[in-house]
Amino acid sequence: MNRVYGRKARDMASVLAKRLSQISILIVLVSFASVVALADEHGGDSVWTTDVAVDTLWVLIAGMLVFFMNAGFGCVEAGFCRAKNAVNILGKNFVVFGISSIAFWIIGWAIMFGEGNSFMGTTGWFIAGADNSPVTGDAYNGVYDSIAWTGIPLFAKFFFQLVFAGTAATIVSGCVAERIHYKSYMAFTVVLVAISYPITGHWIWGGGWLANMGMWD
Repeated sequence: MNRVYGRKARDMASVLAKRLSQISILIVLVSFASVVALADEHGGDSVWTTDVAVDTLWVLIAGMLVFFMNAGFGCVEAGFCRAKNAVNILGKNFVVFGISSIAFWIIGWAIMFGEGNSFMGTTGWFIAGADNSPVTGDAYNGVYDSIAWTGIPLFAKFFFQLVFAGTAATIVSGCVAERIHYKSYMAFTVVLVAISYPITGHWIWGGGWLANMGMWD
């Protein structure tokens, strides 16, 4: 029986790694092609320059590498649990990023980087706030001032921050492996990525009270 579970776990790990790598490469290629097309369309005097395209590509590659950590955590956690739970662990690591993406898109991003107060952001839900990225500095006109220092498109910023939020949930998965119900962990993921992680992130990266005290991270 253990051999059967072990074989299923290896197959699941292989599929997980393959799918995540395909998704990551697709995100990078599509995003880079879009940015280059915009740079060509808007001309040399526009903010959409080759520098922006190269910076965007680098951020997406870095985000892709963090995104691929989900496969690594899944394999590590599967190796530390009993064979009969390996498929559950790997499936959980795959699904958790999808849930994290939706939660961070709807609520998390706005709380973390939207304009608001020193505790949390209160604007920019669904990433629908005003934004003229990749413009930076005084020329920036939008509701995400705290992250306007980086000259890349808005959704490149979102993807980079999303993969870290999703990874935070994945790390917890290893701590509670074989100790928590599947549905309970998914509910925890929503709370972590949509509320807890963005609020504490806003305190320092979103211009919150820690940033106002002069702290750096």
